[in-house]
Amino acid sequence: MCLCSIHAGILILNLKNNIKAIDMKLRKRLLAIFLLFGCVSAMQGQNKFHFDLDYHYYLGLSEKFMNRTFHRDTYKMGGNSLRFTARYDLSPLWSAGVGLGLDCYTNPSHNTMPIFATVRCKAIKTVPELYAFSDLGYAVKVGDYSKGFTGSLGIGYTYSFAKHLGVNFQIAYNLKCFDDLPTYTIDTYLNRTTY
Repeated sequence: MCLCSIHAGILILNLKNNIKAIDMKLRKRLLAIFLLFGCVSAMQGQNKFHFDLDYHYYLGLSEKFMNRTFHRDTYKMGGNSLRFTARYDLSPLWSAGVGLGLDCYTNPSHNTMPIFATVRCKAIKTVPELYAFSDLGYAVKVGDYSKGFTGSLGIGYTYSFAKHLGVNFQIAYNLKCFDDLPTYTIDTYLNRTTY
């Protein structure tokens, strides 16, 4: 089955929230990787390298599943995401990089691990904190995680507290298409469930 969903994403750095659906062992491994890259970024000392650790909340707008389209008024779809991105400044206006994420979706409940490429453009020179961005990637099949295409297009704003510490605010159009979601049908006449 294929699930294509459209989400409006709002990103706020908030590390106190956690995704309970991700198993503890995997979370510990990824946290160790994130901390390792954080230590490496502190040692780099160059302004061209950027390492972002982001929390996203996905507000589901519509989903197409089993040849039916569901909208927000049908049920409250959504999700949470934790993303790590390593970026390099190609020029004062352009930045590109790669990232890894852990996403947890609700209604239907499933998890994904996207690997993606990202591009940022600071198109307005007078407001360097404002940028347009695009992410394009693929959620890989790891254990019970769903696989499929992921992509987003949006705008963001960076507020810096210090030289290497800040908060990103983003709003984006996200398109996800997963092709291996576990599904089942219920036959009320025969009183049986088929997976």
